[in-house]
Amino acid sequence: MIEFVDVSKFFGDHKALDHANIKIEDGITIGIVGPNGAGKTTLIRLLCGILKPTSGQILVDGLDLQKHPTEIKKIIGYLPEEPNLYERPKAGELLEYFGLLYGVPRDQIEKRVDELLKLVGLSDRKDWRVSSFSKGMRQRLAISRALIHDPKIIVFDEPTMGLDPLTSRRIRDFIKKLKKNRTIILCTHYMYEAEQLCDKIAIIDKGTIKAFDTIENLKNAYIKEKTFKVGLKNMNKGILEKISNDHKLKILEKGENYLLVKAKEYKDLKYILQEEIIYFEDLTPSLEEVFIELVGEKK
Repeated sequence: MIEFVDVSKFFGDHKALDHANIKIEDGITIGIVGPNGAGKTTLIRLLCGILKPTSGQILVDGLDLQKHPTEIKKIIGYLPEEPNLYERPKAGELLEYFGLLYGVPRDQIEKRVDELLKLVGLSDRKDWRVSSFSKGMRQRLAISRALIHDPKIIVFDEPTMGLDPLTSRRIRDFIKKLKKNRTIILCTHYMYEAEQLCDKIAIIDKGTIKAFDTIENLKNAYIKEKTFKVGLKNMNKGILEKISNDHKLKILEKGENYLLVKAKEYKDLKYILQEEIIYFEDLTPSLEEVFIELVGEKK
């Protein structure tokens, strides 16, 4: 369990994080999303012990991070937004170096390095110098570096930022594989990525945590109506009259053999669902709509 208890962080007069309170259960993946400068990176750097809070307390498995920094850092793997890697060593040498720094036993380090390089698809690059790696390869190597000590908690700061679509997908697939028996904290600008990978989302704006919940609960709380597209075999007058007379439903569009209907709940479509349906599609807005609702500029 990770707990932020009334945590604030100031840089001079600037409040980067304002009384943050979050509880993160073991074994889940949470997304930290927010505009540029919202406080996302500050929050995860505080967790990793890179920054110290101005006030408040961070607990990991009941231990205070400020009192037990070494014990807690041993169970955290961190991939920063700009994972600067040493250029001169070979990939295998780099991982071995960091593994020994983290206390991986010398008689186990080679096996651990080989396992990680295989996991991220770099086995054939073990003896290549880091200076020869592309950006995508460096990112995968940096992930291996973050995992070298088999951490219980993994923190990713913008892991797919600036990568091509194929490499980004490979990184996301890799994160999915890591989810078993680990707590993952993913800081990202991409709502699609957060929605695809995370169990819960924390939305931050101007240093304040605006919301922290499951994606489904966030949608239910901030998206008041849902939109459904229903294809009907027979578009009869009777069904159209029933919908028009039901205050819970609103027809947004009527095609030759389909209806676009707005409703608060799925069950409100009972009149339509009794008909012979060709297809059914939920067009309810994504997490991005929740994000805009919470942090977008209000006119």
